[in-house]
Amino acid sequence: MFRNSEVEPLVVRQQGVPAQAGHRALLLHGLGSSESCWDSFLAHRPPGLDVWTAGLPWRAGGPYAVSERDDSAWIGEAVARVPGGVDVVIAHSYATLLLLALLAGTASEGADPCEALGIRAVVLVSPFFRQDPKEFAWAQLPATLDAMRRSADENIRLMSRSGLDAGVRADMAELACARLGPHWAVRYLDAYLRTPFLAAGRIGLPVHVVVGDRDTIASPAEGETLAGALGHASIERIEDCGHSPMAERPERFSHAVQQFLATLSAGHTPPATVN
Repeated sequence: MFRNSEVEPLVVRQQGVPAQAGHRALLLHGLGSSESCWDSFLAHRPPGLDVWTAGLPWRAGGPYAVSERDDSAWIGEAVARVPGGVDVVIAHSYATLLLLALLAGTASEGADPCEALGIRAVVLVSPFFRQDPKEFAWAQLPATLDAMRRSADENIRLMSRSGLDAGVRADMAELACARLGPHWAVRYLDAYLRTPFLAAGRIGLPVHVVVGDRDTIASPAEGETLAGALGHASIERIEDCGHSPMAERPERFSHAVQQFLATLSAGHTPPATVN
């Protein structure tokens, strides 16, 4: 059942016709999700945006486990595989943890993330972040793991073209978590627990944080805390939206991305906004 070790860990694809002008974006999905989580956003993509997606090792149907390495290295490899470099990386959920670790680690080593990685800007969608290690408690562990199950349930609900019975959806979510396996659950927890130690304020890149006001998986408050820790980041709260704004409110999300890209072209970061 779990013999998928021969699955290619990382697949990078261009989506649609290459844009002749504008920005080049790389989209990174979350834990147990896939490139398809961006489909609705792609249907409403900002004009002139050249889009690439990465099918990462922690995707649904990906490897049950991979050799021990810093998972943020997969992000760096995906960025390096995009011809011509990446202007903006748009990361969702678990991928925000790894992207932050990559950027903060690069900055802590004394390198400029833009020069070292070729990334000009970042959009963090529904990020996980805490500033104090004491904010994590043993009693919270079951709820944190249950959030993975609820995330799988939400993914199934959003991707289903026809309504599914809640019980059927719950069974499918449980199966999805079982197929993902404990390897990735532990890697997620490890990355999350490390966030208080990230040198977020040293990243220096323009960052736009997007959260859904009804997100019960990654608290919108954590996105606001992260924006503050980054120093010059902007934040946008999308109303009546859960953990996946790009799928739940694709037109609103696309508009947020388009506005952010416009500020990059103008050479400055947008002010913090709440919508």
